[in-house]
Amino acid sequence: MSVTPDLRHVVRAPANIPAGESVIRGMTRACLAANAVNLSQGIPTYPLPLALEEAAVAAIRSNDNQYTSPRGSWPFLQAISGFEQHRWGLPEPYDPETQICVTCGATEGMLAALMAVAERGSNVVVIEPAYESYTVNLRLIGVEPRYVRLSGPDWQLDPAAVAAVADRNTRAVVLNSPHNPTGRVFSAAEMQGLADVCLRLGIVAIHDAIYDELYFTAERPARIADVPGMDQQSITVNALSKMFSVTGWRVGWVTGPAHLMEHVARVHDFLTIAAPTPFQAAGAVALSLPGDYFEELRAVYGRRRDILVTGLEKCGVAFEHPAGAYYVMCDASAFARPGESEDEIASRLLHEGGVGVVPGHCFYGSADRAGAPQIRIAFAKDDETVAEGVRRLGAYLGAA
Repeated sequence: MSVTPDLRHVVRAPANIPAGESVIRGMTRACLAANAVNLSQGIPTYPLPLALEEAAVAAIRSNDNQYTSPRGSWPFLQAISGFEQHRWGLPEPYDPETQICVTCGATEGMLAALMAVAERGSNVVVIEPAYESYTVNLRLIGVEPRYVRLSGPDWQLDPAAVAAVADRNTRAVVLNSPHNPTGRVFSAAEMQGLADVCLRLGIVAIHDAIYDELYFTAERPARIADVPGMDQQSITVNALSKMFSVTGWRVGWVTGPAHLMEHVARVHDFLTIAAPTPFQAAGAVALSLPGDYFEELRAVYGRRRDILVTGLEKCGVAFEHPAGAYYVMCDASAFARPGESEDEIASRLLHEGGVGVVPGHCFYGSADRAGAPQIRIAFAKDDETVAEGVRRLGAYLGAA
């Protein structure tokens, strides 16, 4: 008789473990199975710069394949310091030894930041709609998420609403600009208002800036860390993933004041030890590319955005034009049938229309949401794929 225990019954998943897979990544899997156009997950098809490819290969072939320091390789830390100072016009660069930590993508960077400032029994404000991992991360670490909803059809941020849900146990507010899923770029006035709340209440702002090179506004998006006083009370998370189309490399970085970054670095050390070494070498090359690389990147995504929004307008779909990132959050009423859930709308568009989109509910953690159904559509793919996706949506509406 076997004495080996049945671990399915001995080891039960704690209540804070997510019940199912990511909706977004599940839609990509469903698109592959259905041979549908994937306008769900933001997996870019913009070509990888050859210099990055060569740098990664050279690092591997030179046996640069072991752990770096948990904070990151020295050349990459220096490259991040110079890159951030140049593009934000900082009077002083980030200190590579104390104010930067290289992470396994922005996702781990966000988790490390949350764990660095919030403990079990505290709470963190999440501005929603929001990328689905924020709330899951908080639940994993036993921290209560509190929600503030962007208002109106144009997704305005109300700093007073953040103050209204905060209390003495509030440790941080998570914001994302340029914004996933709406494409909103928060104004300097909104950042100032949120900073005023953080400074008054002693709350850390954790800014997910993963899309900060993907903007379609005349000026670079505002950053909360640059509001006077917030340099000591904010953490900024970024990565190579979106700006260089290397989502599979899992190389990101976190910047902030030394007293906060000491905690982020400690958490990161025990989460993953270090980010992939060869890709850090390539990252140092990436951050030295000339500025016209980013200008071309924005031009290409601006064109893809125009293909999508023009097609949606022809279909009579309601939405706000995205000012950044590569998503459109749509009112899905044009696609909906009476009584349908957003999941059912997305499933029908996938299996009958041949297009993968993301149901809006996965970007909300609060339970009191009402109003029109929503779907998120991504324009991260090449021009032809985006055009085919929107053509299929139009054809499906015409046939429905």
